[in-house]
Amino acid sequence: MKKIAILLCALAGLAVTPAASAAEPNCTFTDAFCAWDKVDYEGNPWNVMPIGSSACVDLVEHGWGERIRSAYNNSTKTASLFESTNCTGRPYPIDGKTGQPDITFKARSVFVQR
Repeated sequence: MKKIAILLCALAGLAVTPAASAAEPNCTFTDAFCAWDKVDYEGNPWNVMPIGSSACVDLVEHGWGERIRSAYNNSTKTASLFESTNCTGRPYPIDGKTGQPDITFKARSVFVQR
């Protein structure tokens, strides 16, 4: 299996002011999949973007297995969450330039396209 280089950016938890409705996601990296461990794009953020080509990222390996509670896809291409650690099975797609403020799907991997 060809190794695919990916850029992972884990940021420490940031103080976030609670809002009555879903906050605007802070996903400023180009072509990135941005995730948070709380609903409404709050809590600890985690970002991934492929370098060179599409990539399957094992979330468990990076300490994010079943932690994603909201996500925003800053790419123009669909990203998909999977219950498996190798991006197989039924996908939970998040279209490009859209987000999901309340995810209950137990994601263990994410496929991001370049």
